[in-house]
Amino acid sequence: MAAISISFVDKMKFEAKIRKHTMTIDVPEDLKGTDSGPMPPELFVLSLASCMGYYVLFYCRKNGIPVEGLKIDADFEKAKDPDRVSKIDIKFHVGNVSEEHKQGMIKIAEKCMVHQSIIHKPDINISVG
Repeated sequence: MAAISISFVDKMKFEAKIRKHTMTIDVPEDLKGTDSGPMPPELFVLSLASCMGYYVLFYCRKNGIPVEGLKIDADFEKAKDPDRVSKIDIKFHVGNVSEEHKQGMIKIAEKCMVHQSIIHKPDINISVG
């Protein structure tokens, strides 16, 4: 299991450490933050889109599809009761490829670990120490 450590900094800002990396998590000023980093739901969508991106990258390389200019756009909608991400749209820009390869990319993207973790809900254990 990956060890992630998250510490409160100030206002609404947290600092996350994983392996050798440090990342700031924050909320916009209108939510009493300083907007010095992405919000957790944005990281959630970013995680999904980038994970799918790796799978599409591998697909392209395996099938001789040029990857220069590969780009991913992701957008999401929020819902309430309960607060959650209710819709995620992910679009890959890979240039001119056949319909067969487009479908292949979609199928492989759906196999990414983050997507599979959403589809097959993980056990989440919460404790206070």
